[in-house]
Amino acid sequence: MPFLGFVLLFLELYLLITLGARIGFGLMFAEILLTGVLGYWVMRRIGRTAFQPAQLIGVFLHAVGRGMAARKPIEWLLLGGLLLIIPGILTDILGLLLVATFLGRIGRGNRSHRPSSESDAIDIEFDVRDDDATT
Repeated sequence: MPFLGFVLLFLELYLLITLGARIGFGLMFAEILLTGVLGYWVMRRIGRTAFQPAQLIGVFLHAVGRGMAARKPIEWLLLGGLLLIIPGILTDILGLLLVATFLGRIGRGNRSHRPSSESDAIDIEFDVRDDDATT
């Protein structure tokens, strides 16, 4: 496993140098900066409500380190944000794919729900349970 990480690191460096030589330092720097800002925004926006910072490391290790799928789609979004923050072409592509996939799922979500037309209304969903009922 450490050898694979070593190979991926050098592949990332090779792609950064090669692409940077073709498109120029300015565009390469702008790409790294913009994807980093996007990743930071995604993680800050979603991570604030989803996880504590220490749990994010566990999510990353669970999803990538063991080769298993993330438990929830929101974990894929956080992982995508983390990959966008890491400078590199492969990590940016994978991060953008994860974020776009998650946002696509939100767009295709439950279309039967119609939000309130009132601007100050808060839409919530709840279940009524009777704890005193005996079976």
